Amino acid sequence: MCRSRVCAARSKTIRPRPATSAQCGVSATCSRRTVVMLKLRLWPRSLFGRNLLLLLGLIAIAQMSTIVLYVLLQRPRVMEVAQLVATQVNVLDAALSQVPATDRDAYVARLNRAGALSAQLTEPPPDNFAYRTPLADLFIREVRRNLAKGITLRMTNTPQLSIWAYLNISGERYWIKFPVNALVPYRWLTSALVLWLSLALSAALGALLIQRRINRPLRDIANAAQNVGSGARHARLPTYDASELAIVAKQFNAMLDNLEEMESSRTVMLAGISHDIRSPLAKLRLTLALDKHASELPVGQYIDQIDAIIGQFIDFGRVGSDERIVEGELNALVEELASGFAKRGHVFALRLEPLPVWPFRPIAMMRLVQNLMENAVKYAGVGLEVHTYMERDNAVLAVLDAGPGLAEGDEARLLQPFTRGDVGRSNTSGSGLGLAIVDRVARLHGGRLQLIRRHPTGMEARVTFSLVPSPADTASAAL
Repeated sequence: MCRSRVCAARSKTIRPRPATSAQCGVSATCSRRTVVMLKLRLWPRSLFGRNLLLLLGLIAIAQMSTIVLYVLLQRPRVMEVAQLVATQVNVLDAALSQVPATDRDAYVARLNRAGALSAQLTEPPPDNFAYRTPLADLFIREVRRNLAKGITLRMTNTPQLSIWAYLNISGERYWIKFPVNALVPYRWLTSALVLWLSLALSAALGALLIQRRINRPLRDIANAAQNVGSGARHARLPTYDASELAIVAKQFNAMLDNLEEMESSRTVMLAGISHDIRSPLAKLRLTLALDKHASELPVGQYIDQIDAIIGQFIDFGRVGSDERIVEGELNALVEELASGFAKRGHVFALRLEPLPVWPFRPIAMMRLVQNLMENAVKYAGVGLEVHTYMERDNAVLAVLDAGPGLAEGDEARLLQPFTRGDVGRSNTSGSGLGLAIVDRVARLHGGRLQLIRRHPTGMEARVTFSLVPSPADTASAAL
């Protein structure tokens, strides 16, 4: 009984289980991954290798196009013309055979006068077709293959490419000359033109493809560098497949990370210095306020100057690069600041022309205008004016005064940090950061600060803002 059960169990056929849909999906996914991995291995990682591969592919395409043009265009045309020449020789041989012997010379003379053919009884030049091309050999073979029996063929290329056919008509020998240039150009100009145009087009397309692959990352790097120069540190270069570009992008992004870390550390340091210095200054100010004899000393004025200098240090360190860009009106900002100066007894004459609403950093722009107006009040105090106007696609802000003006060569020097003028400014205090802050804010907005000497006296501080959005502004506005 047990044996029968064992035999029955052994006799059962073991069938493979059908593959489930999940197994099929996993298999297909693995196959796709294998194909992708194979492509990644075959595709070079370096930019040099990729360009070399593209150039080799371009050469292969050019060679293939040459073969295709030969097979589809040149070879059929040569064979067609060869068959036409052979047919003419065969027809002429048959026609001369039908002409009576007495009229044959007159018939040949008429052929010679027609100019299409020429017949002669003398031996032609020997077969001196010295420089044959594959197409010329194909032409000769095809003509000979289609000629009737008994017709001899010779070819010469002096003074022109010609075929000489030897006809034996009733014992009389005739050499008939066929100028081949009239039927098909020896140099095959049309086919060559098509060939060279195809090669030139392929080369142009290949060069365009290579140039685009190189220009795209270079354009990204140039825009990122421009962003850094304008003060925007947020954008990063993408990760490229090419090893050379990947190294450049990695180093560039690491440099931006270091710059951001340094800027953050500087901001924290300046904030700490401001807190540590202003705290004892506040205590000193309170002590002076409680001292009844302190009003006789200018100590409070000195404390205010120290506090203002510290504020300029903070402004120079911050500069507003992390401030969000919003749409604003420069004229409204100028009017608001001019009203504040008027309350302090410094009246600015305003000549504000209409300006479009354009994006800028409002706090940084307020620092720019305020520093220029403070500079005019501090170093001149008379002839104070503020002008705004459009100049092509640029918005211009100009702050003018009628003070002592600039010394020779101070126009560029005064834009450097911690630099102060020498002429008419010895009795003023400051850190020398006011114009440096203005210059940094102007460049942050794609603008340019100019210090212009006025005649007979005075100075004009002119800031020109380009209203064409720069990559830095676009990147910052998106963040």
